[in-house]
Amino acid sequence: MSKRKWIVSLLFLVICFTGMQFIRPEIKNPPVTGDIAAPAEVKNILKRSCYDCHSNETNLKWFDKIAPAYWLVAGHVKKGRQALNFSTWDSLAPADQKGNLYLSLNQILFKEMPRSDYSLLHPTAKITENDITTLKNYVTSLTPVKISDTSRFTAVEKQYNAWITRAASSPDVKPVLNGIGYINDYAAWKAISTTDRFDNNTLRVIFGNDIAVRAIEQQHTNPWPNGTVFAKVAWEQLIDADGQVHTGEFKQVEFMIKDAQKYKSTAGWGWARWKGLDLKPYGKTVLFATECVNCHKPLKDNDFVFTTPLSLKEDYLKWNVITTQVDKKNKTMSTLYGNDIAFRYARNPKGTTYPVHAELAMVTWNQKADEHWFGANIPSQIKSVELVKFEPDPVYQGNGDATVRTAAIVQQRMSVTP
Repeated sequence: MSKRKWIVSLLFLVICFTGMQFIRPEIKNPPVTGDIAAPAEVKNILKRSCYDCHSNETNLKWFDKIAPAYWLVAGHVKKGRQALNFSTWDSLAPADQKGNLYLSLNQILFKEMPRSDYSLLHPTAKITENDITTLKNYVTSLTPVKISDTSRFTAVEKQYNAWITRAASSPDVKPVLNGIGYINDYAAWKAISTTDRFDNNTLRVIFGNDIAVRAIEQQHTNPWPNGTVFAKVAWEQLIDADGQVHTGEFKQVEFMIKDAQKYKSTAGWGWARWKGLDLKPYGKTVLFATECVNCHKPLKDNDFVFTTPLSLKEDYLKWNVITTQVDKKNKTMSTLYGNDIAFRYARNPKGTTYPVHAELAMVTWNQKADEHWFGANIPSQIKSVELVKFEPDPVYQGNGDATVRTAAIVQQRMSVTP
């Protein structure tokens, strides 16, 4: 290329670059209406690593203001504020504030935030191990163990009675906006894991259909096969004076349905959620599934699934779940399983006790932290297994006092699973 052509080309690039500087999406800093109130050491981390995109106090460096980089910055700020804005923190309900803090911390642990391209140009925004410890201590302090008040026990009783009264009938449930319909027999599926979500005060059981169970047995879970369906049920934690956590009010059930082609646009999964005993479909627009995908995105290398399934090697682990509970003091979690006869009775109790040939298994695990979510505990090693068989009188097998433990197990009732 001749010298003249080089000069013309260079001049053209300079003109284009200069012209780009006049295309500037506006980045406003509206007034701070309700900043987060946090300890100084926590606030310093948030300001240093989060505020440029997640507050109304965006502070651009000189190189952030040069197009085309500026266009990316403007987009990040807009999306960041829409997702979470610390400058309007007081507009969030307390539960949403805690939820956002746990979500933010987990995004940091997954190295999703701060964005790697942002940290590269803003090295002071990088999160250190000391920062993570500080943030963990802070968010954990926001969720202390509290004994549930009488009103919560009353609410649970009311909901249970309403549910058990209509248990024989199938409610008319509307599909969610993406067209997925309600699956009303999920409670008869096998439980593939349980979770103590202390971050949002819920207990959860994750059920899997036959395809999911077979995939676990065959160790074919990444990716999960087409046809896999999970039902993730959440109840409010009901904590008694002894630190025992029982399933309280039913909060929601959400489904993940695997079909790599049909749901290609949402990471190969169909997403659906119903809330409350009246099973109200979740989502204001069909795009609600994007919210689900974004939450599960850090687990993209695990087929977008948070759950670590149990081995399901023992027969009683393939029975149906009646209820689940947690012992906060001893850091254990237990699930009560029943064979088909016991499950049918628990779901529609008639008479004073379980019928002949009913069998119950109370399985207790030590807890461990969920490596996929800070704010949750999941089962570790099995600590004990207690069996009660009705022949027709109950016969106890286990290491506890037969009379005491039989009574404690038999009196457990079915968790609300509409």
